Amino acid sequence: MTDLLTRTLPAPAAPPPGVTEPASSVSGSLFDDLVVIVAPSTGRFRPLADVDAVEAGALVGHVTGGRGRADEVRSPVRAVLRDLLVRPGQLVARGQGLAWLGRT
Repeated sequence: MTDLLTRTLPAPAAPPPGVTEPASSVSGSLFDDLVVIVAPSTGRFRPLADVDAVEAGALVGHVTGGRGRADEVRSPVRAVLRDLLVRPGQLVARGQGLAWLGRT
């Protein structure tokens, strides 16, 4: 059993000269234009009511927690808000997806 835990695997061989690594399977697809906003902390998600197109760093909502804590949820890029992934007021965990954006 100890041998399985301590054994190291050999490094992968380099590709032969002239051979390139394959491109990502999502490269050049719709996924290039999608962005997910994630929760900065655990609490209840409170989106702003009138958010549609957002600039990078624009406020999208808050995650509220105990003792009056309210962490800002901001857009990482300039984009259009496509849809929420959780309901307003829903309890969310840190890192959970809250909304998805489409780049403009």
